[in-house]
Amino acid sequence: MKIFFQGDSITDAGRDRSDNHNLVGYSLLVKNTLGDNYEYVNYACSGDTSRQALKRHEAEFAREKPDILVLLIGVNDVWRNVDNIVESMTTSEEFIDNVTKIINISKTINPHVKIIFLEPYLMPGSSQVYERGLSLYEYNISLLRKHIKPLVDQYVELQDYIQKHTTEEFTFTYDGVHPNINGQQYLAKKVVDAIIAK
Repeated sequence: MKIFFQGDSITDAGRDRSDNHNLVGYSLLVKNTLGDNYEYVNYACSGDTSRQALKRHEAEFAREKPDILVLLIGVNDVWRNVDNIVESMTTSEEFIDNVTKIINISKTINPHVKIIFLEPYLMPGSSQVYERGLSLYEYNISLLRKHIKPLVDQYVELQDYIQKHTTEEFTFTYDGVHPNINGQQYLAKKVVDAIIAK
């Protein structure tokens, strides 16, 4: 059984891109929990929007033919818009279309693939994405829950728990977007729970 991690910097976590088996961050914690019962590959790329992930996903997924897809994508579809990086900006409609295509491509390559979608989260922090992009983020999340949730095996909501349990002393991110060790541990637990769920 092979687990395929796809997404942006939250999943990339500074991995060595010369070796797609070189896990780091929450994907490594998933491996540490599940052990050698699975194979693991991480193809996430820091900075990617859903458009960029879609562009490379088919070739990468076909190369590995995994049994489980763990997909976390979407925060950069907000971030690039609030930073006004025109060449990377996506509309909410394109974002949902891109995620849908990633899922459908995966199912075409492996009709039996188990798909776990981790809903992107966003917190106040030094990145300022939350402060400037919350309304766009919330709209994109509403579209994910309407259109993507029915397409996947496990749809994992993260925002409410992270927001509720963040305090001055305990945080899940170091800048509002990228997880610190608490965030990595929480993501890993949610992924493991989704993988072993019937």
